[in-house]
Amino acid sequence: MKNLRLLFLAPLWTILVFIGNSCSSESENSSYKTFTKEDYSKKEVYIEMRDGAKLFTTIYSPKDKDQDYPVIIKRTPYSCNPYGADTMPEKISHNPKLVESGYIFVVQDVRGRWNSEGVFENVKPPYSLWDSTATDELTDSYDTYDWLVENLENFNGNIGQYGNSYPGWTTLIGARTNHPNLKAVMAMAPVTNFFYEDFYRYGLCGMNYIPVMNAFGTYKDEPTTESWYDMKDSIYGLDQVEEGESVPYYEFFRERLALTNFEDIMGDNFFWKEIKAHPNYDEYQDKRNWLNYIKEPMSPQIMIVGGWHDEQNLFGILNSYKSLVESNPDAQLVVGPWSHGHNKNRDSLYCLGDICFGTDISKNFQEGIEFDYWEYHLKGKGEAPNFSVRLFDTGILVWKEFEEFPPTSNEEITYFLSNDGSLSSELTHQEGFKEFVSDPLNPVPFLEEDNFYRMAPKSYMTADQRFLANRKDVLSFTSDVLEEDLTVNGEVKALINFASSMEDADVYVKLIDVYPDVRSNKEHDLEDVDYSGYQRLIRLGYIRARFRNGFVTPERLVAGEKTSIQVPLLEVFHTFKKGHRIMIQVQSSMFPLFDMNPQNWKDNIFEATKEDFKSSVHKVYNDSKIILPINN
Repeated sequence: MKNLRLLFLAPLWTILVFIGNSCSSESENSSYKTFTKEDYSKKEVYIEMRDGAKLFTTIYSPKDKDQDYPVIIKRTPYSCNPYGADTMPEKISHNPKLVESGYIFVVQDVRGRWNSEGVFENVKPPYSLWDSTATDELTDSYDTYDWLVENLENFNGNIGQYGNSYPGWTTLIGARTNHPNLKAVMAMAPVTNFFYEDFYRYGLCGMNYIPVMNAFGTYKDEPTTESWYDMKDSIYGLDQVEEGESVPYYEFFRERLALTNFEDIMGDNFFWKEIKAHPNYDEYQDKRNWLNYIKEPMSPQIMIVGGWHDEQNLFGILNSYKSLVESNPDAQLVVGPWSHGHNKNRDSLYCLGDICFGTDISKNFQEGIEFDYWEYHLKGKGEAPNFSVRLFDTGILVWKEFEEFPPTSNEEITYFLSNDGSLSSELTHQEGFKEFVSDPLNPVPFLEEDNFYRMAPKSYMTADQRFLANRKDVLSFTSDVLEEDLTVNGEVKALINFASSMEDADVYVKLIDVYPDVRSNKEHDLEDVDYSGYQRLIRLGYIRARFRNGFVTPERLVAGEKTSIQVPLLEVFHTFKKGHRIMIQVQSSMFPLFDMNPQNWKDNIFEATKEDFKSSVHKVYNDSKIILPINN
């Protein structure tokens, strides 16, 4: 570990306001005092950046002045709320042990957001790397650290930074500054590249983000402590929801269907305009790909934290670690069973939808890893967490530690998608296929219930897929009953040999754990759920066929011609238990999680009208295969 080095470091695009991070526990050293929230004072300041812009910053410091304390900072676009020097938050930190131990907690509105000056730019490129006179989040981070060093009282000189989602990205930026006082960072579910996560996924538009898009694409005229963006709630019927009425979201989006039919909601949204203008991976997209900039050696100790069921930034969690670890071999990775930001909860039994993973998982992380991490790297107390990679097996519900990620010593097992609906380890010699009609006017729903009104429910990441059993546009392929446990650990590869009667298509692949047809109750099962035959979603992958050979230059499908499409599913760590079966499902829509492909070719799908959407016949050939990395 870089134990003596000088280091630095909502849910992504969830509309959250700040409630700081904190944790509590008894100090190991009896000479140190134990604090509660009442033992902290609050101060609000403006920190001036090198170009004169002033960033609003809130500081929570222990009232006790008999010792010096390190800083834990979060830089966020989601607000320093509550504003007002006399107003304390409900929690100073999500981790009460940190509050008890004593830290200076700092929260800052990033440039152009809330009470800070300047102009906001989503995932701003590092302009200062190319122009020494430019400002960006790198320079703003560095200038903030300098101010803290020069102005804080009872400060021991050590800074740590953390944050989840967008603040996870600003945490990685902090590490990239190599500021001498930044000792450690903890980047939780960090944003890295909007072309592959959040709003835009391998060419698909994250349609479920439309109800919150204006929170991220509306400029403000001056610093403010009140929201300045119009969410257009009445258009979505949220006023009806508040009155207890049901508003079918599926029907709302299906009626509009084309992305051009949302201009009444987002016509003035600068971020939406940028997305529409850059549908392919071009120079604009590449400049905002922060995986390009974190491959350099960085001085802070770095820990990446996230969950296998993160519905927003799983790509960023896994790929940020893979990108930085080559030049930062002491970097650490923790991936739990969590959804987006849930490692910050104080749960007892942790469940996501119907699936429960155990008790006190987040609490144990906060007290056994997070607390020790900050105590060691910022105070020099105790021992640092001693692992490289710590992963949660989502099938047998246990933590395991590894020296590398992804593992390189795995074997592989290949399953073919047979014509008879079986998932077979042998390929039949006679070529065949299964086909289905993909109708844009009747897209496959991504969840059974239609009761979400802001963003997709996190529970869809583990949801039972049996609600699709009667859909003819969802192809299912199921293995024999497993005679022994099968542990999948690494990147799942889906190679789909595909043909369409039109010139474009979307291809979705789902990896599913099928429970036994007769299943007795297990520990942590929910009482009101029948798990017999449950088809639990383990991983979802997707790609727009036009990008099958690369994201820079889209290519049409040749109608009726067989072509190979690799669908990215990222890494998995899941044990399929003896007596279970493995299922693969293939489909061409998950609506309105993502937009529907017109299937009729359009150079820019963001410009398609409803009249451009056409039905298409898709074929999935029996030499299509799923390659699972096996670690037994």
